[in-house]
Amino acid sequence: MRLSISENGLALIKRFEGCRLTAYKDSAGIWTIGYGHTSGVLTGQTITQIQADAYLKSDCANAEKYVNQYDNIYHWNQNQFDALVSFTFNCGNGNLKTLLNDGQRTIKEISGKIIAYNKAGGKTLQGLINRRNAEKELFDKMGTIAIKNKSQMIKPISYLQTDPKWKNYNYSAKGEKKTIGSSGCGVAVTAMVIATLKDKNVTPITTAEWSMSHGYKALNQGTYYTYFVPQLAHYDIQCKRLNQSNLYGCSSSDYHTEALNALKNGNWIIGCMGKGTWTSSGHFILLYKYENGYVYINDPASTKANRIKNTWNLFAKQVKYMWIIDVPESFKTGIASPVISATIPNNNSYSKRQFIKDVQIAIGAKADGIAGTETLSKTITVSKNKNNRHAVIRPLQKYLNSIGFNCGNADGVAGVKFDTAVKSYQKKNNCIADGELTKSGNTWKKLLGLK
Repeated sequence: MRLSISENGLALIKRFEGCRLTAYKDSAGIWTIGYGHTSGVLTGQTITQIQADAYLKSDCANAEKYVNQYDNIYHWNQNQFDALVSFTFNCGNGNLKTLLNDGQRTIKEISGKIIAYNKAGGKTLQGLINRRNAEKELFDKMGTIAIKNKSQMIKPISYLQTDPKWKNYNYSAKGEKKTIGSSGCGVAVTAMVIATLKDKNVTPITTAEWSMSHGYKALNQGTYYTYFVPQLAHYDIQCKRLNQSNLYGCSSSDYHTEALNALKNGNWIIGCMGKGTWTSSGHFILLYKYENGYVYINDPASTKANRIKNTWNLFAKQVKYMWIIDVPESFKTGIASPVISATIPNNNSYSKRQFIKDVQIAIGAKADGIAGTETLSKTITVSKNKNNRHAVIRPLQKYLNSIGFNCGNADGVAGVKFDTAVKSYQKKNNCIADGELTKSGNTWKKLLGLK
């Protein structure tokens, strides 16, 4: 699905471009009108604000097209896309290619480089500094994607921490004896997210073990607030902690607004609740839907009606801390692919068909899980030295791990372990053991099951 610039993105461009409804000559002597529109402008021409807005949206099409060319690598959220369309509209396609290093830079690296493009004619300009800062701020903001079919939104799997399967399972810090049933609301909520979005085999036992082994079980309490971001990142799920100070009793703030907007756009919210409807002390719940002033909730400790559906206003008054879970667009529109097994070494449940499908998605081929000439023609050269951060690397790592060639964690970066695993696979399958996958060689063919 190709993205288009949102009203928020257009507002950013308008803010810095300025609008003139009467034709004028720019600094290069070119007749211009509206927000820098130059095509077919006549001397003395005037337009309305509506026409200026229409010209701007039309003029953004080229920038949109160019930013979309990299979507199969980065899977832009709306804010990232809007920021880069503004950047490209101002700086041109060539500078976008340089900014992204033609798809080689990470999201974090791109964010850090945006502000460097603040010069014109070799001089640093305050206007460009301001624009780049605004674009970076938007780029870094947790993304939301417009929902086309809210009625088809997928409800997350619900786990109760009191389920007999794990109620009495150990969940303790050193020096105490606690269980998932008594203290595991945080790990139960996180298991719901992971089991829905990534790995249906994950349960509160899985997340409790990870939490304990990484030191996130709080003595005589539940789970540390610092747990959610790294635990979800372990499964490639983006999570953002909204606030550092306690919001209990404050029903309106920028944090509340950001959380509500994220929820309206199909993302989920983890809330740490204070005394009230959901708890007498502290408790984690998962919000997954907003509709007509009400929020829909997975509560790991209860199925009571007022705890799984209540007003946003009541939640806002009783919440202490919030985290936004970035839900993939396919889950928001009800067309999500089945969840697959976690990306850990030697995971034999990652099927060949799922691997092929994930590769097809990464390279922009028809994602049917059946490899053919189209799939092979769209493959790219991959090695630790070429395209070593491409989206296709993660499924390669997962598949090689699943068939016994250890790549380490499937982190999407082709490093030394990836190189060693590829060479081992090539040697065993009678390919040239150079660590490179090319469309003209045999390694891609072997991996995709082609002759």
